Amino acid sequence: MVQLHPIPAKTWDPEKIGEWLKKPIVDHSETKIEENQITYPQLLGQVKGMTLDGDEYFAAIYDVIEAAEGRLIRLSDKMNKHIEQDRLRTLQDLFEMNKKEKGLSPNRMVAFLDGKGLLPRLKDSDMNRRLRVVLIDILKAFQEQSGGNTTHSSFKRVTTDLVKWMFNHLEPEIEKLSLEKGLPGFLWYGSASESETWFLKLAAAFGFHVIVYDPKGDGWFEQAIGKEGLHSHSFQVNAPSLLPFPEEKPKRVGTVAYRATQEVDRLLHHDDSGLYKPFQFKSYLTHSVRLKTTMDEAFMLAKERAMVRPSFSVASGSVNIPVVFSKLMGIEKDRRRFWENVHNLTEREDTKLIRSFPFIDERKGNQQFHYRAALGRDGRLDPEKMKAAHWWRYNKLPDGVQTAIAAAIARHVEKPILLPQNSESIEDLQLYAFSQSMSLPDSVIQLIQLFDYPQFVPTMLFYNEEKDGELSRADANMIALIHIFGLDVIIINPQGHQDIERWVDSESFDTHWLDERSFNEPYREPSVVKKIFKKWL
Repeated sequence: MVQLHPIPAKTWDPEKIGEWLKKPIVDHSETKIEENQITYPQLLGQVKGMTLDGDEYFAAIYDVIEAAEGRLIRLSDKMNKHIEQDRLRTLQDLFEMNKKEKGLSPNRMVAFLDGKGLLPRLKDSDMNRRLRVVLIDILKAFQEQSGGNTTHSSFKRVTTDLVKWMFNHLEPEIEKLSLEKGLPGFLWYGSASESETWFLKLAAAFGFHVIVYDPKGDGWFEQAIGKEGLHSHSFQVNAPSLLPFPEEKPKRVGTVAYRATQEVDRLLHHDDSGLYKPFQFKSYLTHSVRLKTTMDEAFMLAKERAMVRPSFSVASGSVNIPVVFSKLMGIEKDRRRFWENVHNLTEREDTKLIRSFPFIDERKGNQQFHYRAALGRDGRLDPEKMKAAHWWRYNKLPDGVQTAIAAAIARHVEKPILLPQNSESIEDLQLYAFSQSMSLPDSVIQLIQLFDYPQFVPTMLFYNEEKDGELSRADANMIALIHIFGLDVIIINPQGHQDIERWVDSESFDTHWLDERSFNEPYREPSVVKKIFKKWL
């Protein structure tokens, strides 16, 4: 019979965790053995952030695991949720009783769990008792956090998971415990679910060592167990997204020059620096911020870089792009000034001029099956599910651009700025927006590929003479989507007629009434002389 009395380790070295865990606890100066009680140092640590080189970061974690020689067990992504069917039925019966009793106390809940064989029966009676006492404390803490309610679905879910993991992860390690070596440590990488967080708290309270690698720097483990007794080390960089933990130790090692370059990039080219490398944010999401402008501002801002426009910002893996979305009704009396403004945009390679309508084909067929298959648990479109689907037509693009497009489609569908037609329900409208967004023209895809988010914003310029057809609803859907993605949109109707207004909420764009209405104003190409002159400037 052994009583464990863990005390916080006095010091730690994040690079030598493996060697520390491998060392027998009897060799630690803090260890004391008195009759059947053993006092020993317990290591609870968190490593927040990560190095600039991901391969170097993961290789260092593997070095720690290897140095521990089996004394550091990785649990993240490896939690065993298996439970015997008879145990599961008994557990469900217990929760039904808990519901009828309007919530058993943690003491009674653990007593019933024990009596019904739902807790490991350890050979050492002191260990057996310790596991039950610790579980009571954990359930009490959970009850307090839940406002005293033990009938809530989350209490049932967490308790069920704790029962599974005590059998699958704690019992095997406790039963093969060598007092000379002591309890092993558990390694956790990344974030943790509610149940996983409570299990790590249970393991730590029992006396296991717990090491958490938190590359995003959220500090969730510290929030879960408190600062007391917790050692912490922080890298200078927090990962914007969670990289998958490699199943093999990375074999690539960065050179000194490579690491130096990354450090320079971190110091000079961070999100708020304003000194951006070409396509630095290619893996970021885009969010458009519509600028309310005058007509002159619309043309002027369309020629400005995004990063010098009002409200441009970069944070948390997203780029907020201030954009122009304007409709010009009629034409200016000063034709020279008007066409000069237009030509200053159309002569750029990142401006697409559309003069013929409709310019996109209406997509036919019921896409409801594809739409439902792409929904996440929250009922919203999941960009990752969309990208993985066989019908996703943008899979040749870089992964970050695909994600940005998918996320823009998801926002467009969730809160469409399209107007419902013929008593269309919101669900029908969302399905229409989804269906039509799956077929952006190649010319638009090319503009998106040219788009380096902090730099010049591509422009879609629509000159609607109403000569060969009308701007269709499918056209309007594409215009709405590219606006939400972060491109500039300027629509000119020289006759002063409604076109986009039939399909898109007029609150979503600026409307500018110009001096005159012209019913025979074909698009004017720039003069040959002007083109040659600009070429040689």
